[in-house]
Amino acid sequence: MDVARFSPTDYLTMLERFVTNGDVFEFETNVQMDFPRAINYDPILLYLQRLMKDPLIQSRVLGSRLAGKVFYEVVGRFVLECLHDQKFINQMAIGEQTQMEKMMEWSMQKKQDTWQSLLQQLGEKYKEDEFDLNFMKRRFKNNGWQRPENWERLKREWQGALDEKARQQASKKVESKGGGIPGHFEQMLSQLENRMRSDGATEEQLLQAWEMMDGSWTESEFEKHLSIVQIQNRYPEIGDVAKRMGRLPDEEGRARLTVQTGVSHRLEHSSGSDIEGVTIGRDLNALMPFELAQYSDAELEGVFLRKYLTSRLQVFRYKSEISKPSRRLRSERASRRGPMIVCVDSSASMYGVPQRIEASLLSKLEETAERLNRDCFLIDFSVGVRPIELRSRRKKRSMERMGLRQEDAENFEKGYFPFLGGGTDAQKMLNLTFYLLDNGEDRYMNADVLWITDFLIPRTTEDLMKRFKDYQATGTKFYGFKIGQGESNWNKYFDKIYEVHYKQPRRY
Repeated sequence: MDVARFSPTDYLTMLERFVTNGDVFEFETNVQMDFPRAINYDPILLYLQRLMKDPLIQSRVLGSRLAGKVFYEVVGRFVLECLHDQKFINQMAIGEQTQMEKMMEWSMQKKQDTWQSLLQQLGEKYKEDEFDLNFMKRRFKNNGWQRPENWERLKREWQGALDEKARQQASKKVESKGGGIPGHFEQMLSQLENRMRSDGATEEQLLQAWEMMDGSWTESEFEKHLSIVQIQNRYPEIGDVAKRMGRLPDEEGRARLTVQTGVSHRLEHSSGSDIEGVTIGRDLNALMPFELAQYSDAELEGVFLRKYLTSRLQVFRYKSEISKPSRRLRSERASRRGPMIVCVDSSASMYGVPQRIEASLLSKLEETAERLNRDCFLIDFSVGVRPIELRSRRKKRSMERMGLRQEDAENFEKGYFPFLGGGTDAQKMLNLTFYLLDNGEDRYMNADVLWITDFLIPRTTEDLMKRFKDYQATGTKFYGFKIGQGESNWNKYFDKIYEVHYKQPRRY
């Protein structure tokens, strides 16, 4: 018996579709085909559908991204709390399910001695839960207790009554907690909208501050993060560089993008020793021997052709295939909604005001990546590198605010990225950046790269410095966001470096 028919992710996906597209699931098409009894057993689904069909909720949520974000997290937290309650209800029922199993193993003497008291006990306990005591008494009298099929029927009736009792308990929990959800949603939204009126904050800035929070809402924490976001008002370069980053081929776009053509990698096989492993594809020069045997067999030729057309042939995988990306070029019109690679300096020289400026720019880039559905890879570098997908980090923080802790050892758990101290070594960061540009499963090829640093970084090996120019020649753009004053010897390697200057606060 399990009251909850869906995982937490299933419910949150329904919420996400609602706030994104206004989609409201329907039992007939979305639920009952796979879970025909879910409408009777899942009070959370019933509540969510009723909430999503409320015209007032729809107008609020679909009219504002901020309202959608607040609704998603307020209702998501409620759903997770209800699932926790249902888990407790399910655990309480385990004892009775164990009794049912033991009942089926009773001796005939014990069945004869116990059936009447057992039926009376179940009738009293489940008289409101669809347990038909009179029906079961008729089945068991006149030596009916001796028939195994009657005990099987008793077990089913007992289980059904137990399920119904659990459903009713879960429904009461959902309705008691759910009654306050619309009011709580409106209260949270009103607090944020008051910020727009009193502080002059934009909706986008409020969204950024909301996403930077690590736990549930507190006025002081939100105020702290909003002050970091509003650094963007003082440094318009933050908005400029966020707009500049990321391009994709687009006939309607104004920007230009140099892109590769043909296959994503060129195959240059040197020798048999170049073999890395086996994969699937349609490269006839790399066929496994048994695939060649199929091709030469008249009866299996049709199978071979079908596998060829669907790229399902088993072929050798070569090291040279992996290490030599295709760089045949052409220029296309582009729009700024493509992939980004962002490298953030967390060395000791960036501590203090630079750290706050970095956090504000990173928040702006996160918001841009989510709003435009961009891929964005974040590399935190100092004496080491710590990589993470930026949208994955934002998703993880949202889950944690709702109370869903994932088993995830990624870094950047907090709104501020951790500072390592010490000096800065660019070599590992560049190696990871270039690896993504070459082997990012096409997601990061030709991505725009941004460095956020004071540029007080020693130059690295000549080979890595030369590769800057190689990537620029194949369409990659390198941008810098320089925080602070001082000379830099990196300028010639970047398409544009933005600069912001700041004053260190006085300490008395």
